[in-house]
Amino acid sequence: MNVVRSALLIPLLAVMALSGCHTRGDTKSVEQDEVTAENERLTGEVARLKGENDSLHARLKNAEDELAKAHNGPANPSIGDEMKKLADGEVIEGTSRTERGGLALNEDFAFAKGSAELSADGKKAVEKIAARLNQSSSMVIVEGHTDKTPVSRASTKEKYVDNWGLSGARAAAVIRALQAAGVEPKRLKGQFRGDQQPRGTDEAANRRVEIYLGN
Repeated sequence: MNVVRSALLIPLLAVMALSGCHTRGDTKSVEQDEVTAENERLTGEVARLKGENDSLHARLKNAEDELAKAHNGPANPSIGDEMKKLADGEVIEGTSRTERGGLALNEDFAFAKGSAELSADGKKAVEKIAARLNQSSSMVIVEGHTDKTPVSRASTKEKYVDNWGLSGARAAAVIRALQAAGVEPKRLKGQFRGDQQPRGTDEAANRRVEIYLGN
């Protein structure tokens, strides 16, 4: 009887063993498929993120190039030559050469304190600058700056409010004088920086109107 039971039991155990092997094998295969699918998904995600990163780097580079043009002067060689004509040569009283190759009109020379009205000497200096500008056809950027001392006089505050307004009004006064001296209005572009871009620790040097060429 025990022999019969053993004979019957052996095939049953074999079937169970084979069944267990197949189950483990199938489970392992499913797990491998899942890992493969996840790897493919992650690979695609990495490729997508790399593409976005490359695109952002390209946009950043373009923005940096535009910023460099705005702050360091034009990359166009012909404009560079015209800038030399503007800043080189006989020194114009009341002006100094800027780091960008343009000219800075000293506001203490050209304007009374707290005023945006050009003095007689300031007008003469602007006329000489205009004569040089008329030798080129590039855009003329006129940029107003002040020192960091807040506008405090009541009459000045009423007219200009703060250093932003004062620097803008002085830039506009120089633009009008350049136009009166023969510079084409369509070539003129005004900007104002208030006290946000000082030249250094010398406050007198920070009060200026810069004139340079650009695109």
